Amino acid sequence: MSSAKNPQALEGATARRRDLGARLRPLAPWLLGLALVLVFGNALVAAARRNLANRAFLIAAMSDAAAEATPLADLAAGSAFQARALAAIARRQGRADEALRQLTADLAADPAQLTRFEACRQFVAQGQTAEAKAFCGLAAATTPYWLAQGIAADESGRAADAIVYFDLARTADPNLLAAWERLGRAYFHAQRYAEVTAVYEHLLQVQPRPLADTFDQLAAAYTALGRPADARAVLESGLAQHPFQRELQLALADNARAAGDLDEADTWYARLLAQQPDDAYAWARRGELALQGGRAEAAMVYLEQATALEPTAVGYWLSLAAAAAAAGELERATTAYEQSIALRPDDVSALLSAARFFGEAGQVGRARALYERILSLEPDNGPALDALAGSVVGSPTP
Repeated sequence: MSSAKNPQALEGATARRRDLGARLRPLAPWLLGLALVLVFGNALVAAARRNLANRAFLIAAMSDAAAEATPLADLAAGSAFQARALAAIARRQGRADEALRQLTADLAADPAQLTRFEACRQFVAQGQTAEAKAFCGLAAATTPYWLAQGIAADESGRAADAIVYFDLARTADPNLLAAWERLGRAYFHAQRYAEVTAVYEHLLQVQPRPLADTFDQLAAAYTALGRPADARAVLESGLAQHPFQRELQLALADNARAAGDLDEADTWYARLLAQQPDDAYAWARRGELALQGGRAEAAMVYLEQATALEPTAVGYWLSLAAAAAAAGELERATTAYEQSIALRPDDVSALLSAARFFGEAGQVGRARALYERILSLEPDNGPALDALAGSVVGSPTP
């Protein structure tokens, strides 16, 4: 009998518990709120007081009409938040100096550096870069903003702005190598080579393993400043750390070539081509170097390699044509000039080179046709007019 009643008793107890749970469920949020008040009561009260204290500042700063109607003398900042609100009101009233005064008056309670950040933005907006750097020095929390602004300016072609922002980024966080690297490149593109050297010399000291780009850009800056020996030294140092870096080897070849040492330049091109035999640019540069040194036959060999690797490069075909003409290989020169014209039929420079060659080779009809083609593209082209006026044949080379 008792065993028959037990299931009914259990079912009844379960039903009562479900009913109690259903009644208590709507009270859960209130119970949770009460628990939070008991645990965080003082902090919540403090937050509520801050919100009430900030209300007047927020209302005044939210619209132009409210800001213009708010006498700043009636409000005194009691926190960093309120200082930023007063600065916003001052800006809406056109009082930039007052905005800066509010932002820089008291930074003691600015743990997130938001007020300092706003002050630096204000300095930059007013073109006071030096003041911004002094005020935001070592303010690392502001660095991501300056770096992002610099990248955006750089990508949109605003070089001067990019330099300002990257400079601020490296000032805010001197250990951020990315800011130094981008600043160096921005200086380089702006051709401010003295600043380039300062930045990259610093990077050579602090980068755990300096990038190949650091050596390359620093050497280019030294070259622009008329310091070829320093350029060579830094390139050789870079190549010791990056022995297969193409740009460094090309730069060393250019350095030797500028110094008049054609043999050393050729050695660098040969070294690069031993590592990268499919480098058309290196073959072409080696060919141009050989032609410069009076080795027309060698130049042809190198330039044949360049045109085989990049058959659409007009400049390589023109160089090959010049080398073949210098070597007395007129048929090969003719073929090379024809190929350059086929690739770029409206290139006046290529047409002029071919016309001069054909005129000097006695192919008067072809030369005349090319000069006329040039005049159809550029009616005032002086060399073409002079050549036709001299009847091409027997005239001095235009």
